[in-house]
Amino acid sequence: MSVREIHEFLNEMWGGIFRLNEELKAELPGEGFKVEDVEEAFGAYIFLEGEWRLMKYPHPAFEIKPQIEVGATPESHYFVVAVPKERINENFVGLFIELFPRSFIYGARDFLSDIYNWRRDGRVSPTEILEKIEGSPEKLFQFEANFGSMGTLKQGILRLIDIGKRFEIFDL
Repeated sequence: MSVREIHEFLNEMWGGIFRLNEELKAELPGEGFKVEDVEEAFGAYIFLEGEWRLMKYPHPAFEIKPQIEVGATPESHYFVVAVPKERINENFVGLFIELFPRSFIYGARDFLSDIYNWRRDGRVSPTEILEKIEGSPEKLFQFEANFGSMGTLKQGILRLIDIGKRFEIFDL
């Protein structure tokens, strides 16, 4: 990849997140959510070649309060929603992995030990995932979904908000 190609890729990645951020700032306050400004996120991990690897470089991300982070990495566009253990049930897990097939579920503290990893696990029943959650000492779980474009990410965020309200996972 040439320097010009890297430059264009990074500009599109950052520019897309800035545009999405502005769109959501206009749309989500009426739903009870506050969209924060885009920031440089450091210390994140990316799943490459079967393992989580530290990104020593920043990527664009912003918060949708409460509980959601949205961003982009060289690998994908993503959201992560933090869900307290006591609010997780089998129906929520099942719908999440159905709506967001490119997803990860992991604890907030031990985030490198996946409860569910779409790249590694393939199709796993919601019951099996819930059993792992219930057996974990973690109190807060991260539900992450990856997308191939900014448009599908936005659709995913709106779906997440819908199911999150239905299953009462948000502190609204």
